[in-house]
Amino acid sequence: MKKLFLSLFMLIFLISCETGYKGEINSSKEDSVSFDTHKEPKASYVEYAEPLESESFDAEFSGGDVSDDLDIGTIRVSEQKDSVRLVFDTYRWNQTSEYLGEKVDFVGSYNFDYSPEKLLITATVDGYRAFSAKFPTFNKNSLVEEMYFDEYIDDSGYRFFIKLRYDAEVKVFSLKNPGRIVVDITAN
Repeated sequence: MKKLFLSLFMLIFLISCETGYKGEINSSKEDSVSFDTHKEPKASYVEYAEPLESESFDAEFSGGDVSDDLDIGTIRVSEQKDSVRLVFDTYRWNQTSEYLGEKVDFVGSYNFDYSPEKLLITATVDGYRAFSAKFPTFNKNSLVEEMYFDEYIDDSGYRFFIKLRYDAEVKVFSLKNPGRIVVDITAN
């Protein structure tokens, strides 16, 4: 009898371990994204992955969660012949600029507006008390000319610009676990 109960218990345990349960975080394959947190990507390499939220735009794209006490801690850049990917990594604001806080699983509220006539992407991020990341510099052959800040009234937000050299298709999306905003810029 003990062997029967032990066998039944082991069978139920193995089945539950393989399938997960509804209360488990990220048990839904539709919403989860596989991300290895133990390996840091090289500075010049950013892996292309499918977005959770994605939309092409000529005028505006918004997303993210209403939040506070976040930090844009790093900006990673990947450049290929006719495209640039910018990844804005989100961290918990630690109230100091000496070191980055811990990575968070979501991004704050954001709005990106692309003006093809001006070759300018205007980005506004809210819920961020700090913008610790340094803007990258781009070479003469890059699709992106420069990035720079603008004044912004809110004390928990930032506005910045991404100036392009040529007309481009722009896509913006966010990924979770860890949270990051991704901007894909591809020459037309």
